[in-house]
Amino acid sequence: LIKAPKAAGKVVLGSTVKLKGTEGKTKNFQVVGTVEADPLNSKISDESPIGQALIGQKEGDKVEIVTPTETATYKIVEIS
Repeated sequence: LIKAPKAAGKVVLGSTVKLKGTEGKTKNFQVVGTVEADPLNSKISDESPIGQALIGQKEGDKVEIVTPTETATYKIVEIS
């Protein structure tokens, strides 16, 4: 299991990220390794399109997430 990172400020493996979409909807994701990934429970792999877009980003950054079904822009509201 991955423990929550001690160094705050950037999205890293183990971070929980709160995103806010352009339409005001919010989404929460935890970035985990591929073995722990469980998209139905908002645990996304660091190798997935969403995980790759989030890794290294900071609170307040806007990220464009490209998935097979859509391209959307979100603002990182909180990293824990």
